[in-house]
Amino acid sequence: MCDPLVPPYLLGLHAAERPADPLVSCVVPAYNESANIVPLLETLHRLLNADGYRHELIVVDDGSRDDTVERVLTHNTGLPVKLVQLSRNFGKEVALTAGLEHAVGDAVVLIDADFQHPPEKVTEFLARWREGYDMVYSVRDGREDETLAKRCFTRAFYALINLGVPLKIPENTQDFRVLDRRIVDALGAMPERSRFMKGLYNWTGFTQLAVETRTGQRAAGHSSFNFWRLFGLAMTGLTSFSVMPLRVWTAIGALISLSSILYAAIVFVDTLINGNPERGWPTLAVAVCFLGGIQLLSIGILGEYVGRIFQEVKRRPTYLVSRVVTPAEPGAAHER
Repeated sequence: MCDPLVPPYLLGLHAAERPADPLVSCVVPAYNESANIVPLLETLHRLLNADGYRHELIVVDDGSRDDTVERVLTHNTGLPVKLVQLSRNFGKEVALTAGLEHAVGDAVVLIDADFQHPPEKVTEFLARWREGYDMVYSVRDGREDETLAKRCFTRAFYALINLGVPLKIPENTQDFRVLDRRIVDALGAMPERSRFMKGLYNWTGFTQLAVETRTGQRAAGHSSFNFWRLFGLAMTGLTSFSVMPLRVWTAIGALISLSSILYAAIVFVDTLINGNPERGWPTLAVAVCFLGGIQLLSIGILGEYVGRIFQEVKRRPTYLVSRVVTPAEPGAAHER
């Protein structure tokens, strides 16, 4: 499997740069995943050991309210687990950012804690990384398990965010991926606080390979990622990587203005020919309400962009860490 857009000589150059004995960092964001986290860590440890990879397993606890942290700390015997506990729930995008900033590996694996991303694919992704690809990412093979409304919403989002932009975000991509150290360093150099990770991954460029992956069901528990969180993430993505909403409403405003001028010309000609019988109150009321709604909607869209600027100029930290627990040696850990 290879990407025909990547020159073979470039892959060869990158493959020659790969270390003979790489360190692999696995970043696992977790929010209320007490039933899944330990089995996932044990599975990743077994798979990476079987292929001879030195590795670290980084669990980023995103303000869990269950015993996720306790299970990580009490079931990590023999596992190279680093726990990064955030001070509160910051959201998955920020949890991924925290994990990347604490990872020290030559390659970094991003994978969810709920087994929807198949751990068996990790070693396949790493094999492609060793062939010279700087990023190997998962693409869903279908969305048949989702509701019609969610499928339509997702399709509309990708259509809008990719409209009129030269660098398009591949549709149905997932956070499940392997990143080379150079991409991890590039992501760490990006200062924005409103993080839309799929857009940031894509923006970095480098050599990339998409791998079609079947998304499984959650092994246990329930997802906390509801429609409103999905909508919020979509708004972050649109306002971070596209000015198309502003351009669309500029075009709509111009169209309404031209229509108004045309209508005014028609009314003027009609008045000259037929006089002015004082009609048009319903038309006037509809026009005022319509234009008022358009103005409020336009102000709302503009406000989203201004709000993002407001968030950025405050320059608050992207996240706060409550504590970091690292393995001092096999079978032991210390806190800092």
